[in-house]
Amino acid sequence: MNTSSVASHVVIRLPSRVDSFISPFFEQDLKQKLQPGVTIIIDMAKTKFLEPAAASVFWAGIIQSRKEGAKIIARDMNEQVKLVLERSGLLHHLQEL
Repeated sequence: MNTSSVASHVVIRLPSRVDSFISPFFEQDLKQKLQPGVTIIIDMAKTKFLEPAAASVFWAGIIQSRKEGAKIIARDMNEQVKLVLERSGLLHHLQEL
């Protein structure tokens, strides 16, 4: 995963597959980036496959972000990824309002 930071925005770029091997690294990166007032942008432009089990990482991140006063936004999802996030109840939590 590649990360970059500008002001109060942090970008996490996910790889082409987010599966049970990658999920712990994503979870660790997300936890490190969650800070009060920060907006974390999950760039999923290269992500072609999202294992449904990886949804737990997103849920943990959303719960923690609300406690920290941070925000998580997912961008550039393909249809398969969007469908997994939608079916797990995550999609509307990861979209900009």
